[in-house]
Amino acid sequence: MRGRLVAVPAALILALPACSAGTPPALSLTGALTTPTDVDLRWRDTRPGVAGHVLEFATEEAGPWTVLQYLAPQVTTYRHPDLMPHTTFHYRLRPYTGPTTRPRRTTGPDGAQHLTWTDRARGEDGHLLELRPRDGDRYDPVAVLAPDTEATDFLPLPGERGAAYRVRAFVLGERSGVVRLTTGE
Repeated sequence: MRGRLVAVPAALILALPACSAGTPPALSLTGALTTPTDVDLRWRDTRPGVAGHVLEFATEEAGPWTVLQYLAPQVTTYRHPDLMPHTTFHYRLRPYTGPTTRPRRTTGPDGAQHLTWTDRARGEDGHLLELRPRDGDRYDPVAVLAPDTEATDFLPLPGERGAAYRVRAFVLGERSGVVRLTTGE
């Protein structure tokens, strides 16, 4: 067998590196210090059916974790500005899913919106009140409500008058990997 050449199709040679490289995770979070005290975060989530994400941070790896914001699925970046110098920050992202319902709405004399709905969800982690401005093209979470809630009062800001509302019973998904960054100065 010594000195023999073996013919291997070129397609097989090209396919082998792709197989060993593995598939990227469906949810990936990255971050970078853009100034000594500002962190920019970016993520990609390729899973279907994700209704949005919850971005959390902690100053200790084990927590406690604090929610920075509930974000619409179209949002894929976040700036965490003006952080404490010489401090390590840990970030993680959690997707959420869940059905929406249109609440019944009555307006009080002060302009407050009283919203009610029937909670048909079971096992939800909570509810999100989502708002779409009159000329807007997406709903954004504006309030987090406890599980099994069926009413809330909401005082819209001046630019939110005439907005559309919906309520989402949400369930949190798996956490992303943790991004760890230490501020400077």
